[in-house]
Amino acid sequence: MQAQNDSNRHRHRLGRWILLAIASVATLALLLVLGRILSTVPKPWREGIRNVGPPCTQSFSRSPQSPAGADIKVATDPGKVCGYAYAIRTAENESTQYVLTLAGGNVDAKSTVLVSLTAYDGLRKLDRVRRRIQGPANLENMQLVVDVSPRATLVEVVTSVRGGGGYALQGVTLLPAGKAATSGVTLYREAVDLIAAHALNVANLPPDFRTRWQPPEDATPGEARRAIGQVLKALGDGHSFLLDPDRLASLPRQEQATFKLARFKRLGANIGYVEVPGFLGNDPVLRQRYSASITEALQAGTRAGVRGWVLDLRGNTGGNMWPMLAGLEPLLRNQTLGWFQRRDGSRRPWRNETTIGADELQGLAQMPVAVLTSGRTASSGEAVVVAFRGRPHTRSFGTPTAGVATGNAGYRLQDATMLQLTTTSFVDRTQHVHGGPIQPDERVGLLTSGDETEAQAMRWLGTQVNVP
Repeated sequence: MQAQNDSNRHRHRLGRWILLAIASVATLALLLVLGRILSTVPKPWREGIRNVGPPCTQSFSRSPQSPAGADIKVATDPGKVCGYAYAIRTAENESTQYVLTLAGGNVDAKSTVLVSLTAYDGLRKLDRVRRRIQGPANLENMQLVVDVSPRATLVEVVTSVRGGGGYALQGVTLLPAGKAATSGVTLYREAVDLIAAHALNVANLPPDFRTRWQPPEDATPGEARRAIGQVLKALGDGHSFLLDPDRLASLPRQEQATFKLARFKRLGANIGYVEVPGFLGNDPVLRQRYSASITEALQAGTRAGVRGWVLDLRGNTGGNMWPMLAGLEPLLRNQTLGWFQRRDGSRRPWRNETTIGADELQGLAQMPVAVLTSGRTASSGEAVVVAFRGRPHTRSFGTPTAGVATGNAGYRLQDATMLQLTTTSFVDRTQHVHGGPIQPDERVGLLTSGDETEAQAMRWLGTQVNVP
């Protein structure tokens, strides 16, 4: 009996030691995780300057609060992140704007620089504006403006380069600049009224949507934009979004950075291939060059004796649908393209423009076309898919599209924020109303070897034209 009791006590003691060891290991792991998190979380409660990322070749002279401003230089190796942060304490109980101004500066070629301006209440982020700049770029007279509520305690500016390269900034100032012209609550109510009047999926919102996400009375426009974002998320269309005034101002630079032309090649003797990328914006020069590149691809194919086409939309993430359809007009000539359908069922037909030189392209509207799609084919890219849906001698191949086959309308709010609101569904020539992912006629799996989508399209085209 005594031996059995001793054995039980030994097992109980061993069990306690095992539990203690497990608890110790778990505690140590938790401390390591928390330490890692804390090491990466910005610490804006400390005023003044701090480094961002590991040490690199960098210099920071003078203060952003001085009349001449600060001069900042940063250079780092590929794969590294490096830069500076500078935080200042705000005036207590005062609602105002802070403006970051760069008198001059440049970003190295192939470098990506992030500039952000953030208002904090202790550790809590109240509002932030940021800009992503792809080099080479001239930053003369660049500005960022952040709205600072009475609850804010600090404003922090961060400049950093990611992935190698560097930047040099001159005359960097961070100064208060008076009160925001528009109150956050006013901005929120204006946006909610527009959503109630025009949103395609307004029925998805809860009955109390006007007040459920309403920000406090002293909210800044930035806080209001986050609240509006919650309403847009609740719509569930996956396509509505906001562009704050700073992002809106940077769009021309983004249009230049993302601009790509259509690409043509021959596939065999009688098949032409044209890749139509997305197109962002309304710049008239870029728009004309983009549409012309599609027309020129069709012209090159016609000169080469092409009798069937592969239209590759797998990388078309959207943007502006009209330059896409204008370039493809010879393949869609004298055909119904589609409609926008509003939530009340009313429709507006799609138009089709032409480009210079398109008139010489005859007979393309009767040629077979294989349309290639993927999960990256989105928005205006999906509009092109819809325009070819139901077209004679046309078949689609690949994987389902992104599922935002809907039209957006832009509404400029009082503070110049742009509300891009989904207001219509796409309707194809067969009267089918789209909205979710568009299924291809022939689905080709993602795990197939090589470009099986293109190969399958070629096999179908081979049944439509005589391919030697």
